[in-house]
Amino acid sequence: MVLGMFSILWTIGNIDYATIFSLAPYLNENIVTIISICLLIGAMAKSAQIGLHVWLPMAMEGLCRALLKYHYMLEYPVLNFWFYVKFNYGKFQKKGQLAGNINYLENDSSETKCDTINLDDKFKWWFIGFTEGDGSFIINKNGYLEFKVTQSSVDAQVLFYIKKELGFGTVLVQDSDSKTHQYRVKDKDNLLKIINIFNGNVITNAKKIQFKLWLESFNNKYNYNIQYIEPNHKVNLDNAWLSGFTDAEGCFTSSVLTSKTGKNIVTVRYIISQKDDKEFSQELAILINGYITHIKSYNGYNTVVNFSKLNKILNYLNNYPLKTKKHMSYLRWLKVYDLVKNKNHLTTEGLNTIKVLVKTINK
Repeated sequence: MVLGMFSILWTIGNIDYATIFSLAPYLNENIVTIISICLLIGAMAKSAQIGLHVWLPMAMEGLCRALLKYHYMLEYPVLNFWFYVKFNYGKFQKKGQLAGNINYLENDSSETKCDTINLDDKFKWWFIGFTEGDGSFIINKNGYLEFKVTQSSVDAQVLFYIKKELGFGTVLVQDSDSKTHQYRVKDKDNLLKIINIFNGNVITNAKKIQFKLWLESFNNKYNYNIQYIEPNHKVNLDNAWLSGFTDAEGCFTSSVLTSKTGKNIVTVRYIISQKDDKEFSQELAILINGYITHIKSYNGYNTVVNFSKLNKILNYLNNYPLKTKKHMSYLRWLKVYDLVKNKNHLTTEGLNTIKVLVKTINK
């Protein structure tokens, strides 16, 4: 049972029922089989199914002795009083919290609301960075407003994580054909909370423009007068913004090349992509000891950090870990980095190990 639960946690990153059931159709069949077998065997053993029942006779004391103990427990004054307290507390739970939880589960597609929001600073800046890569402030043709973060269905657990940390919004399948999920906020009160998070804290130029227009539309639609706060933040290594942006737009790459002289060369690189914002890419490159390259295919820029200058970004990601499944790619990539750092790539065995790891980095 424990192995099954840890397999779910390792695969999905969550053991919440709603999360598991929503992502189950997108899991690898072999992983689902392993998890199912572990949970089945665990449940069979616990319920003493034939073949896995040997523990049960040794645990039983006999019916008469059990009834005798139960009789003495009921007569004991302290336990008798405690039973009364538990019974009434249980009724209170059923009328209060439990009833609310049942209602929530039955209406999971509706948007969750909360009255107050108190965010951890690390999560707040990670969320802002992640949104600047994969989020949108949307204004529909009819003036309808919403906030949305889109992610591949195989990585939808991060959207449930966002919903849990914020305490509002909803996670839905966006497109079953392209296998994408979305975290969405459209309730006015919850949109106000989104405004409070982002106003004055957006860093990239494209999102600054988008957020400003969105805020103006919000004011017009709901008759508010919320002033746009001009951001004065720049990307830095003192908060989790870059970690969130890496989860959205970052990439960890490695390759094994053979030169004309027959020498094997292993490249290990960290890359961040950004469209139409050369100034941002240049600032980021200076910050993390990288350089920028122009990508003609989408008129964007890659900020690249090569093997010899990776220490700065490695120390940063150690302090502000990634939260999507890209973290698994990062750990595989980090193994290649360590092998090259220890010069294992100069041996045949080490080079073969690296070649195997390179194929799995972004799987």
